[in-house]
Amino acid sequence: MPRYTDRLYGLAEQVWEAQHAHPFVRGIGDGTVDVEKFKFWVRQDYLFLIDYARLLALAAAKAPDVGTMRRFSDLVRATLNVDMELHRA
Repeated sequence: MPRYTDRLYGLAEQVWEAQHAHPFVRGIGDGTVDVEKFKFWVRQDYLFLIDYARLLALAAAKAPDVGTMRRFSDLVRATLNVDMELHRA
């Protein structure tokens, strides 16, 4: 019997591969992405991270137990203090 994660990957494999084959993603990887397009992406991603942190904070507030609250709280902290700081730098 296949592992659950293997089953999920099988269901999402086409999307996974398409994302990794996208010219923008490839351009980031090989250094050929257009600088202006990359700057635009960084700004958009920063805006996404603001709302992502809010979503994680709501999840922490609604978590059923302290352990789950702690995990979501750690993700909020990492998003606000690590991911967003990388964008600001």
